[in-house]
Amino acid sequence: MSSYNATFFLAAEATAHGNASVHPVLYIEPDGWSAGGRVSLQIPTSLTQEERVQVADRILAGVAGWRDEIVANAEQERTAANELEAARAEIARLKAEAGETS
Repeated sequence: MSSYNATFFLAAEATAHGNASVHPVLYIEPDGWSAGGRVSLQIPTSLTQEERVQVADRILAGVAGWRDEIVANAEQERTAANELEAARAEIARLKAEAGETS
């Protein structure tokens, strides 16, 4: 088994797909379908079907957790932006009540 690190930046068009052939493979295409390169992750035939399912489940859980963190961060940013906009509106309202212009 090889051991190395690689970093790929995912474009908005990034895709992933796979198949359960002799060597089940997961393809990740950072730039989208057929846009160039891809990362291939294969499960060796030496693993049992149950072990293959366990591998796929661990990958799925990791990706789902990653997605959940991204969703939570996006929600935090939306909430912060909404609160800032509400505060600006309240400041403008208070200034208008006080007769200030600016």
